[in-house]
Amino acid sequence: MTRFPALTGWLTLLLVLPGTAASGQATNQEFQDEIEALKQGQEQIQKDLQEIKKLLQARAQPQRPAAPDVAGKVFDLGDNPVKGESTAKITLVEFTDYQ
Repeated sequence: MTRFPALTGWLTLLLVLPGTAASGQATNQEFQDEIEALKQGQEQIQKDLQEIKKLLQARAQPQRPAAPDVAGKVFDLGDNPVKGESTAKITLVEFTDYQ
């Protein structure tokens, strides 16, 4: 009598396992398809982020106007008072504060 329930259990298990294995393969394929779709979505998000970064970097770098090239230029000071040699070389440095 003790062998009959065990035999019934084994038979039930053998009948159920092939169906479970087939459905397990389908489930694995579904998971693989879903993972692949997630990977593609993630790649698209990364491309979009790269484009956004490029746009933000372009906006963050202000376009400065080109400074006039005054190297080697001679400026006529007219009748303004000067101190030192009239032929002395000078360097102009401009300090600005936009605050």
